[in-house]
Amino acid sequence: MLAKTYITAALLLHCVSGVAWAEGFDTNGIKVNQELAARVPMKIREAGVLVGGSDNAYAPWSYLAGEDGQTPEGIDVDIGDAIAAKWGLKYESRTAPFDSILPALGSKYDIGINAFSVTNERMKVVNFVTYFVSTSLWAVKSGNPTGFDPENICGTNLALQTGTWHEEQVTLINNECVAAGKPAITILPFGLQTEALTRVAAGGADATISGDSQIALAVKNSEGTLETMKAFGVMGESGVNGIPVPKDDMELTQLVADTLNDLIADGTYAKLMAAWGLTVTIDKAEINPKVAY
Repeated sequence: MLAKTYITAALLLHCVSGVAWAEGFDTNGIKVNQELAARVPMKIREAGVLVGGSDNAYAPWSYLAGEDGQTPEGIDVDIGDAIAAKWGLKYESRTAPFDSILPALGSKYDIGINAFSVTNERMKVVNFVTYFVSTSLWAVKSGNPTGFDPENICGTNLALQTGTWHEEQVTLINNECVAAGKPAITILPFGLQTEALTRVAAGGADATISGDSQIALAVKNSEGTLETMKAFGVMGESGVNGIPVPKDDMELTQLVADTLNDLIADGTYAKLMAAWGLTVTIDKAEINPKVAY
């Protein structure tokens, strides 16, 4: 039984991180917008490449696949391709640990595209351009053997990806648990969300939480090992995803926003989302929006 559990966990890791669940969107037909292309910063124009940072381990948004198993694919990769195509450039998604991306904007990466949640804390150090609205889901081992209650997570063992908004929120909830004299939450940190999912599938944690599309895909590919549970409280609310841009580069920030809005206006964005089984959840890309957290 133990051996089967770990075989299933390994399969889950493979499915989540390396198998496409859609063919994606072909950006080859996108025409260059000359007005937007003329505004591309000289550094990016001379390189001929827009470089984005991503952990590429967050399917369906970004993951490594292809014949070599190292080719970035996913919704975020297609979005990067579409933005660069409007500028007459190529897009390169560079793989890096999730929590290392924001500090390296402007040096290693021009932008970040990694389903980043827009938060007030992050907006202190980067600009954000919004491009999607999502919510969250919990994943537990099928049958919920530990009796995990998403409405009362004090005293639970949670596998969480480090540097994420979900980790921040669980930390805040844990502080409330301790202040109220309730059992503390044990946070099991992982560099990749796939690793957190694998720990839950193997029975080493009560639950994990992430974006709804990512958790739904993981559960679908888990061959019955995992199931979803609804999130409550602040984590059950809709959140905005954004593309981070260096804080001191408002020109590039505005260009990314204008380019996304051009993609929305000409229908490309809707087609791109439809290629991944999603619908458009924003009418307009905004810069540094007001958020509740």
